[in-house]
Amino acid sequence: MSVPDGPFGRLAEMRRAMESGLALLDGARPDDVAVPDALQRIARAIAVTGDLEAMGLGLSEGERERFDLEVEELLRLNAVLTAAVRQDRDALLQRLKATRESRRDLARQSPAGSEGAGGRCDVSG
Repeated sequence: MSVPDGPFGRLAEMRRAMESGLALLDGARPDDVAVPDALQRIARAIAVTGDLEAMGLGLSEGERERFDLEVEELLRLNAVLTAAVRQDRDALLQRLKATRESRRDLARQSPAGSEGAGGRCDVSG
């Protein structure tokens, strides 16, 4: 990933990564292999962006106002993205729980668990 020029280019790159990740999460299943890739792109964009406070230094008053508005929008996108990831994580945990319960049920019903059933039992102690 190339580093966009200037603070507004870097903010735009982070916004594009977050929006594309959010769009992917919106229609993705919890086991979709593209989801981790999208989350890695977002993490890289955030890392490349660097320190937001330092990026805003040296901007004119008008640029600083625009910069602050764009950062606020990124924070809103981050909140929505975080909620979407949390929702997907919870759905995946529910699927894992259901799978474990199904495996336990199958193990209880398997012939290996009932070997010797129906045979004789000496209880004359």
